[in-house]
Amino acid sequence: MLRQQDILGTLRMVQEEHLDVRTVTLGINLNRCARRDPVEQAEAVYTRIVACAKDLVGLCNQCAERYGVPIVNKRIAISPASVLLEEHDPASAVLLAEALDRAARAVGIDLLGGFSALVHKGMTPGARALIAAIPRALTRTQRVCASVNVATTRAG
Repeated sequence: MLRQQDILGTLRMVQEEHLDVRTVTLGINLNRCARRDPVEQAEAVYTRIVACAKDLVGLCNQCAERYGVPIVNKRIAISPASVLLEEHDPASAVLLAEALDRAARAVGIDLLGGFSALVHKGMTPGARALIAAIPRALTRTQRVCASVNVATTRAG
């Protein structure tokens, strides 16, 4: 049972201290979208993201309205894109980034993370393609976030 003091404390945090939920993130594994043809792969990625995330923004807005706590960012995190690029070139990586951005806009999210490479245990062809494509991919997209993980405590 909620106590009156707890309810008043929550109201004070929302009104005076601007309590909010900073980010809601939906994680999506895209590994099954791998295709040899870069156009087919980009379309498969777009379709999967839209299918998985079509209700994300609406549900976030419903929760924010119901509980009176605003949600600042709605975000998607995908499995590292470099895995999808193992047999592709940097141009294919840019095509993938553009498909990610289109999907992000289609479902109305603020950010899409995961245009990433994990190279702390060594470079792969997919990681090389992604890294080479980052500058062009970021200039052609608005909601895609890129990263390269170059080290971990365990791997050095």
